[in-house]
Amino acid sequence: MNSADLAAYTEGLEKWQAGSPPALLAAAEARPVYAARVEAMRGLMGALYEGGWGRYGWPEAVGGLGGSILYRAAMWDCLARAGVRGMALFEHLEILLPTLCAMARPEFSASVVPEYLAGRELWAQGFSEPTAGSDLASIRTRATAVDGGYRIRGHKVWTSWAGYATWCLVLARTGTPESRHRGLTAFVVDLRDPECQVDPIEQANGTDELAEVTLDDVFVPEERIVGEVDGGWAVAMHVLSAERGTFAWFRHGFLYQQLHRQLDLAAPHNDAAIGDALLDLAAVSATSYRGLRSHEAGIPLGPRAAFTKLLLCEAERSVNDCALALEPDLAIGSRDDETELLRQEYLFSRIVTVYGGSQQMQLETIAKQILQLP
Repeated sequence: MNSADLAAYTEGLEKWQAGSPPALLAAAEARPVYAARVEAMRGLMGALYEGGWGRYGWPEAVGGLGGSILYRAAMWDCLARAGVRGMALFEHLEILLPTLCAMARPEFSASVVPEYLAGRELWAQGFSEPTAGSDLASIRTRATAVDGGYRIRGHKVWTSWAGYATWCLVLARTGTPESRHRGLTAFVVDLRDPECQVDPIEQANGTDELAEVTLDDVFVPEERIVGEVDGGWAVAMHVLSAERGTFAWFRHGFLYQQLHRQLDLAAPHNDAAIGDALLDLAAVSATSYRGLRSHEAGIPLGPRAAFTKLLLCEAERSVNDCALALEPDLAIGSRDDETELLRQEYLFSRIVTVYGGSQQMQLETIAKQILQLP
């Protein structure tokens, strides 16, 4: 990759932003209603796709314009500095799409990736179940082979963005229960199928980001298998490597901007809270940038992604602890959309040590796979 090309890309995107395109202004507004936030981001992604900005950093074979992950990193950095509030359900661009590009059938990826990049079709991730949250190897959702594909029956819960999504990457059991992680396969399920029931879950912060998904003998053709049959564990690890590693870079830029927007409320007694937040964000910057470089070089993050996930959790909490210290009204109500949005972010930050693999799991990964403890 030519660094001059990346610099020219960033300069061009900033010039486009300086023209105040309506889609950018809409995405920069405080929108407490999650559905409205989703629509604003769909509009922005459509505008970025049409302008070409959203296609850089993705392979040409799937509708991209080439270049490394650093183009995507630069795009989201520019958007955060321009006032965009977050990625909303386009977080899955950096969690699911790298896996689809690497492991899904090429023809299928080429058909769906442009639709997601343009904001026309959205994605969810169906891993967790009522009896299999952090322990993915105990998944019970069953996929049975039939002519031309599989039929899937089971129940997923805490499925992020399923209420808004078109497609869901589902992990299902194709082997015996005793096979544990060796008997799982990844499928792409069309959530528009009448045999899919999606029930949104309203969270404590008032958003309906999560959902329950019931699969009642849903047919999935063979071309929508991701990876190999009984090879779903490798797919899941590819997804989680992005979710726990490189995703931190894309997220932490928005946390910096959230902190910056509140600084005019700061008083001298808030120095410690602001300092804690900045130090935690600096730690995420350093470790997640290494992750970007590893991804660019084609080197799997593996268990090292656990460090970045833990540091991002600390940054999420310290930035929002600072928000509460600077704006105590977050605890008792909301005066306006801006305050309500901050309140949502604060409440969400209380669960960040659970989603994407619990904090305890990350610590166990570090202990066993990096420190080689018994």
